[in-house]
Amino acid sequence: MLNDVVVHIPADRPADGLVDCAVSVAQTFEAHLDGFVCTYQPINPAIVVGASTAYYAAVNQYNTDNDEAAARLDQFEITARGAGITHGARSVCDTPVLANESLSEISRLYDLSIVPQPDRAKPGHQDPLPESILFNSGKPMLMVPYIHKGPLCLDRVPICWDGSRPAARAVQDAMPFLRRAKTIDILAVNEDAQDIGQATTAALVAHLLRHDLAAAAHHFTAPPGNVHNTILSMAADSGADLLVMGGYGHSRLREFILGGVTRGIFKSLTLPALISH
Repeated sequence: MLNDVVVHIPADRPADGLVDCAVSVAQTFEAHLDGFVCTYQPINPAIVVGASTAYYAAVNQYNTDNDEAAARLDQFEITARGAGITHGARSVCDTPVLANESLSEISRLYDLSIVPQPDRAKPGHQDPLPESILFNSGKPMLMVPYIHKGPLCLDRVPICWDGSRPAARAVQDAMPFLRRAKTIDILAVNEDAQDIGQATTAALVAHLLRHDLAAAAHHFTAPPGNVHNTILSMAADSGADLLVMGGYGHSRLREFILGGVTRGIFKSLTLPALISH
């Protein structure tokens, strides 16, 4: 069950679809919803050695405005109040790296984090936040596409399955959503070519049945570099509402680098996705 949810609202772009989706999740599960907006402090050029003029220009370009942040919080509170849900609203202000670290730590205290998909056409300091929350919060993340509008629908929910630990974690985290879905699909890409041991698609179907959840399995083949497009095409063709998948990353010192399929989903996402690591 989801008892408390947090939504991370961008200050520098419209967020109506994100907020509507978050509010609908809180309504569905009768959960408390907190909204966070972050304003990023400018980086002082005096403490950066050898940086270029172009770098400083980019930093200034991405700086967020306090008035914009306040307006986003006001709009969030109006929407949440109108929906009759319990809610709170807060803002965070820090340098980009420290701010995103703080927001990831905050997300550890919620059952679910809802984040906006980065928009490559409008880059900003918040773009690394979903990746940071995925790998550092220890909790599931619902990513909402920047093209999304309206509440979250749960009529058809596909699960991306490859027998891995992240995929298994995602299925477990998605149980509250799966119990409300009318149709559950299991998408397996290149399963015959993978050594997934006992955690086959058929075994997942049986596992879900023991939870009184009926699911249909679908098998596909795709080149390794095109798996994410195959998943999204199947989701679009079937009219899916919410994608469930594991989030993959490769550890490099203190940070994680997104795996190829996860990175492709981040860039090309067209429907809300519940992602767990």
